[in-house]
Amino acid sequence: MTVEARSAPKREAILEATIRVLRDRGLSGLKIEEVAREAEVGKGTVYLYFRDKQDLLKALVEHHTFSYYRKVEGVVRQEASFRQRLAEVVRLRIAWVEEWRGLWAAVAREAHPTDTSGWLRGMHEHYQHLLERLVRDGQARGEVRPDLDVSLTAASIAALACSPQLEFPRETYLEHLLEVLLKGVAL
Repeated sequence: MTVEARSAPKREAILEATIRVLRDRGLSGLKIEEVAREAEVGKGTVYLYFRDKQDLLKALVEHHTFSYYRKVEGVVRQEASFRQRLAEVVRLRIAWVEEWRGLWAAVAREAHPTDTSGWLRGMHEHYQHLLERLVRDGQARGEVRPDLDVSLTAASIAALACSPQLEFPRETYLEHLLEVLLKGVAL
């Protein structure tokens, strides 16, 4: 077993502890000592994996974002209908947004204060490509209008489900969102 493989669970435990500390104490209350305590490791162990708090936060954003993307990729690869896969992608998106509500933008800015937009754009391109694949597949199966631009349609889907600040029952919101997307709003 490689050193990376042996250290991956500890690194992940530190990242998961970081999100718990952020939820409990907020960004201003995030301290490496608290993360170490929550992860049940020594403070020095955190520094074996991350240079500083900024490096830890950058890794956290990447870890949770790419974890979400892996789930989306699994859905895109399924043999289900476009509607079923789209519903699952949107369901995952709503859950991800709810988990990060109020934290993601602040954590991303703190993690990469000099060029947040370029760094985030790079990560978002992966998501865009996954959604383009979903749309192209839907077009190939005759389930998505062939006249729609694949990239713009994928970008529109990506913009969906940024959970509104008002509270709606999740399933009702999801079904309505799908109805609006799949059938439109105009008569």
